[in-house]
Order: sequence, then C-alpha cells, then structure tokens
Amino acid sequence: MRQIGVGIVGAGSIAEIGHCPSIAALPNAKLAALCDTNTGILESMAKKWEPEKTYTDYGQMLEDKNVEVVIVGTPNRFHAQQAIDAMRAKKHVIVEKPFACTHNEAWKMVEVSKKEGVFLMAGTNQRFWEQNRIARQLMDEGFIGKPMMGRSSLHEGWNLYHEQLSYTPFRSDPKLAGAGALFDLGAHRADLLMFLMGSRPKRVMGIIKRLGTPEEYTQLDDSFWITIEFENGATGVISGDRYSPCVSNISEVYGTEGTIFTGSEATNPYQTAPLAVYTSKDFKQSELPEIVKEYRYPQLFWSEDIMQPDGNVPKRWVPIYPKRGWAYKSMLEHFLDCIEKDVPPSLTPEDSAIVTDVLVGAYKSMETNAWVDLPLTEEYIVPHYDAPVIK
Repeated sequence: MRQIGVGIVGAGSIAEIGHCPSIAALPNAKLAALCDTNTGILESMAKKWEPEKTYTDYGQMLEDKNVEVVIVGTPNRFHAQQAIDAMRAKKHVIVEKPFACTHNEAWKMVEVSKKEGVFLMAGTNQRFWEQNRIARQLMDEGFIGKPMMGRSSLHEGWNLYHEQLSYTPFRSDPKLAGAGALFDLGAHRADLLMFLMGSRPKRVMGIIKRLGTPEEYTQLDDSFWITIEFENGATGVISGDRYSPCVSNISEVYGTEGTIFTGSEATNPYQTAPLAVYTSKDFKQSELPEIVKEYRYPQLFWSEDIMQPDGNVPKRWVPIYPKRGWAYKSMLEHFLDCIEKDVPPSLTPEDSAIVTDVLVGAYKSMETNAWVDLPLTEEYIVPHYDAPVIK
C-alpha cells in the first residue's frame, strides 16, 4: 500500500493529540515532516512521533517532495497564507479551524485551490464523529421527514483546553486568534449544523460579546449566539461560551416526522447517549434502518416490536451508542481516500468559506442591527483583529 506523506505546520497540542496519532494509525499515511518555529516543542514532538524530517521554516518544508499533504495547525492568523502557500506548492491541504479569519481570506483560499487543482478542506472534525455521520445518513433516508429547525451548541471554558492542553495561549491573543469563542468553538458548530441540516446558510444575525471574562485575561469575545436561515428554508441556532466551567454540547435537528439529538464532546445527566433518534413514521421491525434496529432494545417485553396489532413497532426514542472512534482519524482517512481516488472531499472549501462568512457576518449584524445575507459581498474584519495582507 502506498503511503501518502503528510507534513504538519505547527507542532502544538492539536498535532500532538489529533493529527500525529491519526497519521500513525492509518496504513496509507506517514509523517513525512513536522515544522515549528519553537525548537523546543519541535524536538520534543519529533522524539515522540519520529517524522522523516523536521523544519523550522515552513517554506522549506513545502519544497519537500515527500510531503503530499500539508496540515496547517498554527494560530488562526497564519491559516490563510500558509494554506495558500502550500497549495501553490501543489500540496493538498487540511487547515485547522477556523478556516480563515476574514471573508477575503476564505474566498482567496477557495480561488487558489481551484487554480492550483489541489484539494483543500477545513479541519472541522466534529462532522466526522460516527454519531453525526449516522444522523446525517438517517436524515438522507427520510427517517425524520424534512429537517426544519436545528441547534448546535458547545460551551467550554478557558480553564479547559486553552489552559490545560494548549502549548501556547494564542487563543486569547487578539493578534493571533482574531476572535475568541466565536472562531474556536463557533467554527465547529456552524460547520456541524450546516452538515446536519443539509443546506448552506443563507443569512445570519448574531450576538457576540465578552460577558464573563475579565478584560485583563483577554479582550476577545467569550460568547456567541447566532441565528441562521438556510437556503432550503430551514432555520437554526449555534451558541457557545468560554466561561462555562464544564463542557456542554448538543446538536438537535427537528424534522416534520421526527427528531435527532447528537453529542460528542461531553455527557451529563440529561444527555447520556451520543445519539438519540425518534420518528413518528410507521415501521415494521424488518423495515427499520439497520442501525436503529441494532439499538432498539425492548422496554417491557422482548417481543414487543413484533406483536403489535397493526404490525408496526411502538413509537419511541432510541438511544444509539456507536463505537467511540476518533474524528481526527476519520477526517484524515476521508481526505486521503479522496486523494487516492481523485474525488473532491465531502467538505468543500466553499462550505468552509461560507462558515467563515457565518461567523464574521454575525459580528457585522451587530453593527447593522439587521440580517446579513450570505455569502458576504465585501470584506469584514472582526473587532480587535489586525488582518495581515494575504499574498
């Protein structure tokens, strides 16, 4: 089996816990290069993950012919330029979220990917959790009818990943991060809700504020609430914050004939299953989707699903527990499979550019006090961010 060489720019915490283990776990991948300007971090990571080569200059890494795929895992400010440089070097690119920090950055990345004929995908890995993929498959099969309303939230305090796992504090630095909870958590939730609803956002309105974080800690936002109308007429909301001391997350999709709940980042007494589904449709046991049939345990009597007078199973919630898996591995596996088959990834760069527009468009709506149509038609830069010139 041919191994595709992957080079990572930014040898920080997400490379350590997400990308390097995924590369090591896939037989058709190899860690061809690791690059970071911090030599201490680079040496430590190289000792553990044993890349074929290490670099402190990503420009030199892009000249490495053994590197076919570049993963951009640096602070947000560098995502657009480094992804563009990699694509111009004819590398396929996965860029960590946020995909970009401004409208112009995002759509420039889309333009370059088309011009250079390479694949570009955002690292919004949460759509690759198995429970979310099952949810999407069930909706494609019409299990809950037509999805009409959705919500996706992720509440995770600064005290968790940012303070305990991150190798550097860039997420609270306006120059490097651009935005706080909005870019770090909102990028995931906007992408996931778009995936689950099966439609791109058409317009947005939002509230993004710093509510619970002292200014001396950061000037950046620590909360967001964004209302979305989708192209197919459905509506949705994404929300998140950086002051909640424990993680809370849920995605909900309400259809004309059922409901689906998913979660991946934490559990709590109100949310004990990673996936729960309900449909008002009539099904005989033999007609149920296989995954639903697999997890539909009896509640009162072992044969209750086959002894009803009308032949249909009783209507009730079904909790589903797919294998834990690892979303980063699934994401990379999909990307490499697309390269081998020369088929575009299911998550397109246009999708991720729209996600960028959702986030910055919500900020813009606070200035206009009105809905903001998508895609944006002009540049918008969020407060506190000094956007670099993209070449």
